[in-house]
Amino acid sequence: AGFAIGYASMGKTAIAEIQFADYIFPAFDQIVNEAAKYRYRSGNEFDVGGLTFRTPCGAVGHGGHYHSQSPEAYFAMTPGLKVVMPRSPAEAKGLLLSCIRDPNPVVFLEPKALYRTSVEEVPEGDYEIELGKADLMRAGA
Repeated sequence: AGFAIGYASMGKTAIAEIQFADYIFPAFDQIVNEAAKYRYRSGNEFDVGGLTFRTPCGAVGHGGHYHSQSPEAYFAMTPGLKVVMPRSPAEAKGLLLSCIRDPNPVVFLEPKALYRTSVEEVPEGDYEIELGKADLMRAGA
């Protein structure tokens, strides 16, 4: 995490992959106290835009206690940090491209269930899905 934060602070695009979300906790301090607060601490003079942490999350039935966690709630309330989780392959591509280009650090959580169970045509070419805007699937009561 520290290397990615430093690289992004130099204006570069950094995409850090953490093998499983369960292993993100040693990097938690750097993500929430360094990356998320970088712009604020510098008085909006510096940022780590272009910093994306990718990590698979969730249970798939055989992972046990070290490969089944979903830590999104730990990050969701952190000011300065965006948390994104797609629901389909096409959404994953569009959201990931948006995360990479966002001026804020992002934790991109990939549900492991999508890796083997989701089947969908993914458009070729470049496209983004707007971050922070809900995709309303069904109106509530």
